[in-house]
Amino acid sequence: MWVTMLLIGVVGIAAVGYVVWPLFGRTQTSISTEGERLADLLARKEVALEAIRELEFDHGVGKIEDADFVRFNRILRNRALRLIEQLDAQYDGTNASGEPPIQLNERLELDILNRRRVEELHANEGGSRLREE
Repeated sequence: MWVTMLLIGVVGIAAVGYVVWPLFGRTQTSISTEGERLADLLARKEVALEAIRELEFDHGVGKIEDADFVRFNRILRNRALRLIEQLDAQYDGTNASGEPPIQLNERLELDILNRRRVEELHANEGGSRLREE
């Protein structure tokens, strides 16, 4: 009987150790694969572009003053440009069709324009559904 209890205790301690061990392991996670690095850079670029779009919207509706808009817009665009530069430097700077890269400012403007078009399409889809019902 005591052997069974000892075995249950050992298995229990091993299970608790298995669960708790990662908490005492590495404290800093690192991006290990190229795909994860690329996904991280692309996600950060999308966040920067979304922030620019939201800033422009807030300025358009009057929630942000002109001076603040200019300052934040410059900061966000510089961040987005740095991310695009990193993507170009690390991943050859060519798009899927193998075409050479366009100027960074032009690429940033195109990304923002494409994001606005997608947002407008989604907004128009919702409006047409309401009219049909």
